[in-house]
Amino acid sequence: MKALIILAHGSRRDESNLEISDLTNKVKMLVSEKFDFVEYAFLEMATPSLMDSIENLIDKNVSEIIVFPYFLNSGVHIKSDIPVILEKARVKYENCVFKLTSPIGAYQGMSKIISEQVKFD
Repeated sequence: MKALIILAHGSRRDESNLEISDLTNKVKMLVSEKFDFVEYAFLEMATPSLMDSIENLIDKNVSEIIVFPYFLNSGVHIKSDIPVILEKARVKYENCVFKLTSPIGAYQGMSKIISEQVKFD
């Protein structure tokens, strides 16, 4: 089985964290044929943590987990913190494949999304 985790930073504001939950539910509807499970996780300040989400999916016999960082830039979290967590998961769960995508800000279509959004604001 295959899973997607949308990973956000996390916030002290519950409303901000709920936005990630809502986004995850919308993504889940769009990718349900490709992924058996679509969940969210937070790196800091909110739950579930990335490792909590991974462990939850492992309990469901998932054998491949794609982590999509909902981050704009490839800073310390992308280059160091997240890979360290995923390496610990790889060691702990040898029978599961873990993949980390580029952060959302790195996608080529981002400039078009921004230009479209500012037309309406």
